[in-house]
Amino acid sequence: MSLKAGKEALLRKHYTEAIAILTEYSQDCDDPTSKDYVQSQIWLVSAYKKTGRADKAIAICEQLETYTDPQLQKWAQKSLITLRAILAEPPDDRIKRNEDVASVIKSNPRRYRKKNVTLALPSRYTYFFIAAILFTILSIVGLQFLVGYGISLIFTDTFTNTWLIAISVVTFVISILVFFMSPWIIDITQKQYHRIQWITLADLDEKSPEAVEIIEDFCEKYNIFVPRLGWIEDDAPVAFTYGVISNSARIIVSRGLFECLDDDEIAAVYAYQLGRIRNKSFAVLTFISAPVQILYYLYVLLSRRSYRTKSAKQVWQIAATLANVLYSLSNYLLVWLSHASTIVSDRFASEVTGNPNALARALPKMARQMLPYNQPAMPTNRLLESTRAIGICDRQTMTAIGLAMEIAHVGQTDQDPYRVFLWELFNPWRRWLEIHSTHPLIGKRLKFLSGYSKQLGLLTEYDFEELLKEEKKLNKNRLYRNFWRDLLIQISPFIGVAIAIIASTLLHQLFNRWLPLSFSLIGLGLGFMFQGSLRYPDFRKVADTDLVSLLTDPYASYVQGAPVQIPGELLGYGTDEFYIGYSLRLEDQGGLAFLNYIPNFRQWIIDPSSTIKNLELLCDRSVLASGWFRRGKFPIIDLSTLQPIMEDRPNQRASLISYHQFWNNIGSSILVLLGLSILLLTSRIF
Repeated sequence: MSLKAGKEALLRKHYTEAIAILTEYSQDCDDPTSKDYVQSQIWLVSAYKKTGRADKAIAICEQLETYTDPQLQKWAQKSLITLRAILAEPPDDRIKRNEDVASVIKSNPRRYRKKNVTLALPSRYTYFFIAAILFTILSIVGLQFLVGYGISLIFTDTFTNTWLIAISVVTFVISILVFFMSPWIIDITQKQYHRIQWITLADLDEKSPEAVEIIEDFCEKYNIFVPRLGWIEDDAPVAFTYGVISNSARIIVSRGLFECLDDDEIAAVYAYQLGRIRNKSFAVLTFISAPVQILYYLYVLLSRRSYRTKSAKQVWQIAATLANVLYSLSNYLLVWLSHASTIVSDRFASEVTGNPNALARALPKMARQMLPYNQPAMPTNRLLESTRAIGICDRQTMTAIGLAMEIAHVGQTDQDPYRVFLWELFNPWRRWLEIHSTHPLIGKRLKFLSGYSKQLGLLTEYDFEELLKEEKKLNKNRLYRNFWRDLLIQISPFIGVAIAIIASTLLHQLFNRWLPLSFSLIGLGLGFMFQGSLRYPDFRKVADTDLVSLLTDPYASYVQGAPVQIPGELLGYGTDEFYIGYSLRLEDQGGLAFLNYIPNFRQWIIDPSSTIKNLELLCDRSVLASGWFRRGKFPIIDLSTLQPIMEDRPNQRASLISYHQFWNNIGSSILVLLGLSILLLTSRIF
């Protein structure tokens, strides 16, 4: 290493790189009294000072103070005064604990006495991680090849070896170009959403000294440059990393992350990102995420155009919806790798920090911070949505945890809100929800983290050891009996279509070619009719309950609603994602509950003003909500009735009746009648 390279790294503010180069140069220098050696030591002092390592800078200055050169002695003495003053500053002046979020935690943070520990993870997860990388790469390359094959069929009727070679070469070239251009593509797309500010280790040191230490140790150990550090002014808690080679990686965080986490938790989040750099999954995720980001950028552009245009507004909305659907589907390419990478990176973060409890606290706190941006009928935070796969967690499965953390923070319940993790640990429907998430569920990740804490002899957060013991108390027969019942309800329309296709195949000689279509419509309609009859049970067994009890119920169904009644205050409303009804927000004694309301035909299509009027009259009033609770992506209650508890405004009487069963019966009946009509008409005509 040359002295010039160390100086250039220092000027670029790559302080860890400069320290590595200058230290190696000093060790290789034969003459410690030479001018170049002294210069390297002076630059080392500057680099250590910038990274907050005043102790190491002081040690070098004390050596320089013994030199005979008077100017060097004078410089060393002045530097020692400054460095010792920095070292004498109390730690609390550099980083303050956020007491607002710390109060949620029941136990005191516990961590191991040293960092860089070794933790055990079953080998099957390592094999799963390797397989996920290979599967993801083959999937995206194979998809490109299929697109090329489809295009080739436009120009030729015969697919020859020449076409095969040409498509293979083009696919290979495009894959290489996209791979190396992907960080640049993400840079451009992210710039369209948010203005990223690039910060130095010195800037980060003011916010999280431990994170700086983790980054420095990591880069020194693996001999790589310090990742480019980004900062986004956004209240949503976000942290993500991207790049294709370790020496050019970027780690981006948001202001919201620092608002909700303490220093050791921030360090754990950075360690998680470094884990993705270390296991190289960040490169593959960046490679796949780049075209996915383009789809999301296209969705944003089309959405903006649909709001601004005065003509053909619906056409732009349909185009934007299509782009959003393609973006959502493309995220499935990243699911398996992101899941495997998360498990491996969580362990790496625990090993590097020696503090698995820090990450265990950070994830639920982030869920609570996301809650305002993670509700039905609320605007989607574009930073959270666009970074789903490359971030630290998936916002789409964080709502239930965020609600429980908010309840725990407020402390207005005698129940244990941390039992919310039981559903994510033991309910069979958790696997279905996880398939549609870019990350493992928080409960599953906390299970691994609590295991690491146990390996280090630490107490776990949220009394997680006690929660795991709840498995023995659960009625497994009830869990799986409910699951198979719900699965039958969920797939009943597909079963109806399957039976219809089989029947049409057996009877195809007696009827005409329209038979499969007519039978399929009838089977689909009957399936939806059967589904609706079981999804919304009658209210003979309705239970008065509260939000905490619903969230902490490990038996809660993903499909079939449980009849409930909840008193509370109606806070507001909005249209749902597909404009099929309204989403209401109800605050009960524990927290925030979400209601799904669908009016009748007249109130929805002909005269929606009456519905809006009733909603406005009920807002900010104490009401009693009756409906069916389901634990899905959002814990939600399909509303049956909503009425004020007290008629405190005689001249402003209002109540709501929701028509979930009505619309289900109407839709299924239309399908059955349409199928019968086709059967009747075609049997006469053909």
